[in-house]
Amino acid sequence: MNNKLRRISILIVFTCSAFLLSLVADKRSYQTECVSLETDGYVTIKIWDTKKGAKYNPDQARQDAIRALLYSGIAGTNGCTTQPPLLSNLDDQNKFKNIERSFWSKKGKWVNFTRNSATETTIPKIIADKNWKVYQVTVSRNELRKYLEEQQIIKSLNNGF
Repeated sequence: MNNKLRRISILIVFTCSAFLLSLVADKRSYQTECVSLETDGYVTIKIWDTKKGAKYNPDQARQDAIRALLYSGIAGTNGCTTQPPLLSNLDDQNKFKNIERSFWSKKGKWVNFTRNSATETTIPKIIADKNWKVYQVTVSRNELRKYLEEQQIIKSLNNGF
């Protein structure tokens, strides 16, 4: 009886752990591909959402492009060098949470950091379905970095380590 109770307890713990991990898991479903890096600090990327497909809208693509630069960075492809995330550690991410609501609001600062969001005519190779919406978004990485420094979320590049 005691052995059976132990097995049930272990099963309950694993089930609860899996459920909690699913709640905490990253809900982002967008993918990015670097198109170009410009000398004036702009990064142009292709972006699409694997869950939304054809329902993906331009404003969401612009926000997701900024999120990619903030949290995950952009992998180096097509002659682009890898762009590490601007919020590179947990402390920076926690500081950003303090301004996140106003930053992402309808008239928030996020709008200032994207130059455009156009529907891309060439679909990335990993997408076979032509009905997906893929956007090309240009983001000012330098201006976004400067803003985060002004808000004292990240340290200036010319600050010592």
